[in-house]
Amino acid sequence: MIKSADIGCFLVAGGGLDPNLTRLIEIAKSQQVPVCEICHRQEYSPQFSWHLTQGQPRIKDQILSVTGAFIRYDVFGNLSAPKSGASQRASGWYQALYGWLLSQPQIRLFNRHHLPMVGNKPAMLILAQKLGLLIPDTLITNQAEELGKYSVGSAIAKPVAGGDFCYSLEQLHSSIQFRNGCAAMPAIVQNRLVAPEIRIYVVGNHAFAFEICSQHLDYRVQPDAEVIPLPTLPDEVELLRKLMANLRMDFGAADFKTDPKTKQLVFLELNSSPMFVRFDQVLKGALCEAMIQTLIG
Repeated sequence: MIKSADIGCFLVAGGGLDPNLTRLIEIAKSQQVPVCEICHRQEYSPQFSWHLTQGQPRIKDQILSVTGAFIRYDVFGNLSAPKSGASQRASGWYQALYGWLLSQPQIRLFNRHHLPMVGNKPAMLILAQKLGLLIPDTLITNQAEELGKYSVGSAIAKPVAGGDFCYSLEQLHSSIQFRNGCAAMPAIVQNRLVAPEIRIYVVGNHAFAFEICSQHLDYRVQPDAEVIPLPTLPDEVELLRKLMANLRMDFGAADFKTDPKTKQLVFLELNSSPMFVRFDQVLKGALCEAMIQTLIG
């Protein structure tokens, strides 16, 4: 049981359709942790006013004492109603609330001081390799000629800025338009890796590892992947912690796949605001409990 005596409220902020927030709130309440929700829903938004020179904001006409907070940018509202303006709404709420949280150093917040490199996949891959993690053979290009050098089935492609699934190189090539031999945007092209696929969560001093079993190239395409907790952490967790320390991160999830030739785990990416609800479910709440403990002490 998390000790909740002498603590302020645990603030959870983001979209009302986000199942990760729903799960985190559920676990916090089960641990008798006082929770304040600021979740903007499709039907309405909560009351919020913050006069910057007069202290704490008023939320639902109350001034709250907040010990720790967890905030996620809402992507689910736009998925549910893409033409409703949900994306613009999500951005407005995130910037307002995140701005307040960043300005309050006494509130515990994951990745408060993280470096800009956290949001850049190519830069993160270079740093991971320098620190000792294996990375895929990676090419960033928009040239049709370069893409044509890969044999069928040997490579995958994904957006350099993220925000979409991983595809086979053949799927990418057939779905985009080339002008003068160039696509509009570069893509990340990497050698195709195989199972086992491993995800490692680092939450403060805690770490959890899972194997993800899926028949799809990107397990997120369909909700049929099997998530299996690993009884022991892979050796790569120490290098992952080193990477996160360099990036000034204290929360994140890293994805690894296996090199078919060497059978070694290869680092793919590190997400600073990952989905976690399904992984927490197979751990019966242990992942969320670690998040809450880290944020409220």
